[in-house]
Amino acid sequence: MAEAGYKSLISYKLSRIAFDLGWDFVPRHYSKYEDHRQRDQIKQALRSLKQNIVEGSSERSLSSKLKLYDVAKSSGMEALEDFEDILRLEGLSKWEKEDPRLKKLQMIFEIPSNPPNPSYPSVLKILGGLEGNGGLEGIVNYLIDLLKRAGYLLDRQINAVEEKHQREGGYNEKLLRKRLEYRSKF
Repeated sequence: MAEAGYKSLISYKLSRIAFDLGWDFVPRHYSKYEDHRQRDQIKQALRSLKQNIVEGSSERSLSSKLKLYDVAKSSGMEALEDFEDILRLEGLSKWEKEDPRLKKLQMIFEIPSNPPNPSYPSVLKILGGLEGNGGLEGIVNYLIDLLKRAGYLLDRQINAVEEKHQREGGYNEKLLRKRLEYRSKF
């Protein structure tokens, strides 16, 4: 049976993978007490990305849908910047999108199959047991890849909703049209 609604959106599926992996990884990387603010911010940005896709997809109002998708995109970009900061501050490499290590992860946790929830240990195992900074580099690059792809797809969703809004009008316009049609009958 095919999934319905937001669960069928690839942007949602990518954001869910990023959320699940980030939920496990972020507390491990930001484990000191003084890191709690950064840890909470990243986890909330990942949650906001996923949850705003859920909320936006169920909105009837196109303008509300646009706003929520835009918040989702912004939250994803916030988390993306945090992960790029980790690479920069730790002196680690940013992988190109064709990197074989990244391709390997994409194949295992990829859409359209229902991917298993990735965890820090499972991704390390897939990367060949890289420990230390090699594991950190792999996890962070994979999270960056997920967020970039989700952001790209959200941009496309936003564009499609904007085009629909231009063609059909917004929710309030449709209600007014129906009201005027109803009143014209009397």
